Amino acid sequence: MRISTKGRYGLRILLDVAMHQKEGPVALRDISRRQDISQKYLWQVINPLKVSGLLRAIRGAHGGYVLAKAAKEITIKDLVDVLEGPVSIVGCIQEPKTCERSESCPARDVWNEVETRLNEVMKRITLQQVIDRQEDITRRASPAYDI
Repeated sequence: MRISTKGRYGLRILLDVAMHQKEGPVALRDISRRQDISQKYLWQVINPLKVSGLLRAIRGAHGGYVLAKAAKEITIKDLVDVLEGPVSIVGCIQEPKTCERSESCPARDVWNEVETRLNEVMKRITLQQVIDRQEDITRRASPAYDI
């Protein structure tokens, strides 16, 4: 399994909106400029995020996007499920009938454990934690003018 550009950009979009929505709804053009993602491609990522209830669109002259939930309630798993679909390491875990060895295969058990743990980790990482990481990086990158 590999996270596509859509999934990677989705996290950047949610992070951008979360960090800038204090000033009001975040305009698509501003996300595009800050994240260096074309507006045309942004539409392909933002629409599923809206439909799933992770983002909310605000109409009007000063419209844009805001998070539909608190950042601490949005997990990486939520994002991946919306933009990439359910995590599936190997096909026989979700569809045992695709392999005649599914019932007695130790490799399937191993892949199932890997998939389960990956899902558990993605459920534990929230957008708020990603925001905190970004703020920490920004703080460390800022010059200190202590005397």
